[in-house]
Amino acid sequence: MKSIVVAGLLVTGGAVLTFTAPVALAQNASATCYVQVGTLMADPPQGVGDLGAALRQLDIALRPQVEEINLLKAELERLQQRQREVMQSDEGGDTDLIALQDETRRLRADLEAKQSQLKLDYSAQREALVGPVQTRVSEQARDFAAQRGCGEMKMARSADLAGLQAASAQDMTGDFVAWYGRNKT
Repeated sequence: MKSIVVAGLLVTGGAVLTFTAPVALAQNASATCYVQVGTLMADPPQGVGDLGAALRQLDIALRPQVEEINLLKAELERLQQRQREVMQSDEGGDTDLIALQDETRRLRADLEAKQSQLKLDYSAQREALVGPVQTRVSEQARDFAAQRGCGEMKMARSADLAGLQAASAQDMTGDFVAWYGRNKT
């Protein structure tokens, strides 16, 4: 493999270091590279694992709220079904229907409040659990891209892949995962 010498001068303690980079990497200096986010979330050796672990922690932290919301939704559906039954029959009268409607309104309000709280908690927990990991992986991806001569590094979702491939972007997922495992801080 041909190499070129990059005149990178780093002076530390009076020593001058030069860096050698393969020609292929220097030619990629303006190339767009990408890593597949879905793969990054997998556990090693296929992925970096950190993102998947952070998302699992987020799921665990919010699961009780999600389950409570699902129970309220099921209860609300049962009440609405009961209302339909009362409206279709002559039994029960207006008193039952009014009581069911009142209970439905109460449950809807409770459900909306719990869903709003879940959204707030999701944002806070995501910031606390996933945010630092995302930042660390993104910083590592930037370092990797700079070392590999990528002019731009994109974090690609499945929906982005066809466009990136059509634009001749380079899939660096496997290389990044291996590099990340060696350079994890």
